[in-house]
Amino acid sequence: MDYRTGRSAASTISWGVSAAFFTALTYFASEGFGALGAMGIAVVSFALVFIARRAAFARYDEYHYKRVFSRGATKLVSDFVERVRTCFTMPEFVAAIRDGLERTLDATVVLIKSNTWDVVYASPTNLAADPGLMVVLKRNFRELSEGLAFLDEKYSLTMPSENDRGLFIFAKGYYLFIFSRAIVQADHDVHRIMHAEIQILFDRVLTVSRLFQIAALSKEWRLIAETQRTFLPASLPEQPKLALAAYFRPLVNVSGDYYDAIRVDDDRTLLVMGDVSGKGLGAALVMGIAVNTIRAAVDKVDLAGLIRKCDNAIREMGFEDKYTVLFLGLADVKKKTLRYVNAALPEQFLVVRTVRGPVVRRLESNHGIVGLVDQADVAVEEIELRTDDVLILSTDGLTELENEQGLPLDEAPEFNRLLGEANELDITDLVDRLATLGETYVGGKALRDDITILAAKVGRLWD
Repeated sequence: MDYRTGRSAASTISWGVSAAFFTALTYFASEGFGALGAMGIAVVSFALVFIARRAAFARYDEYHYKRVFSRGATKLVSDFVERVRTCFTMPEFVAAIRDGLERTLDATVVLIKSNTWDVVYASPTNLAADPGLMVVLKRNFRELSEGLAFLDEKYSLTMPSENDRGLFIFAKGYYLFIFSRAIVQADHDVHRIMHAEIQILFDRVLTVSRLFQIAALSKEWRLIAETQRTFLPASLPEQPKLALAAYFRPLVNVSGDYYDAIRVDDDRTLLVMGDVSGKGLGAALVMGIAVNTIRAAVDKVDLAGLIRKCDNAIREMGFEDKYTVLFLGLADVKKKTLRYVNAALPEQFLVVRTVRGPVVRRLESNHGIVGLVDQADVAVEEIELRTDDVLILSTDGLTELENEQGLPLDEAPEFNRLLGEANELDITDLVDRLATLGETYVGGKALRDDITILAAKVGRLWD
């Protein structure tokens, strides 16, 4: 039974059991209470049964998903999809095909540019080398629209079955043919996920290619900056118990700073703050790699895993002098915790309200630079969150600003006074005041770095 069929069957059964239990509970519990009392009991019973059913189904769905996606061909395809999420260039995608499809699933893969029918990649197999194959494929698939389909023995479209010859994916102007009987045995949901991730991959490839073309041909750094800004969030997610605000001011058009806030679920939010070494095209590429790697990850709760994914993705690009410092913080308002990794960023700040007044906790670096050297062990720290706590993230472009007397901003009385007021301020007002302080603190001197701020304020956790 595939994932969707099993999920649908479980949902139907759970609703049936819930309805029977609700009927029995209401019938036996409401005897002797009259019409009004029975109605009240029915409402309470429905709420209890609904909550219990939702919790039980969620647990089953998680178990069923892991069971289906962790075995056989489904797991092998899932591993390939995970590899695709870290690809940013066509050579990286070809390497993923060789490792994740040809070697593990004994697949023959042909990748074709749809408008010209030029072969981008073909597996070194007899099937791919057969000149008759291209003739048949061109005849059968020349005019198709984007989508996912299955191939029969004659390389034509067919309905999914155990006898299918392989898969066909048309995405973003590319035809991808995967000839493998093993791959069609995988759960159909993983096929759909693969199709979606390959679409996203080709978008990334086009973006990176555009950056290189702009830099090499036109030198229009303004256009590079506009492309780079697409890596930053267009808006911050809305969370009932976590207010967010951000400020971003690049020193030049192309910045090395980046930030993000990703809603994981109703209770958890992933906060990201980073700074890439240097400026220019290389910094823009590394920034895009880091942001997209984090966004594309399926498990955004595994902070150590996210750090390792970013590290591997950056090092695979082959830059000798490009790396990033990075803070990842997972705010969980249900568990009232903040789990974080500070990979070589300056100290970040958590302002805690206590009975003796505000206390500023400095979240120091607990990991090395990302993208420079392989570091297998990643330390993840956890601290408690309370109502009105304020987390302030920034790069060194803010905290290392110096006034005309040479005093760093994070040691200045006005900065620490503003942190002391953070619990009482609206989060947007706090960020505005921090940004204004940063821009005016240098006095007559010129700014020398980007200023980036991301702040979060915890709401009433006892509600």
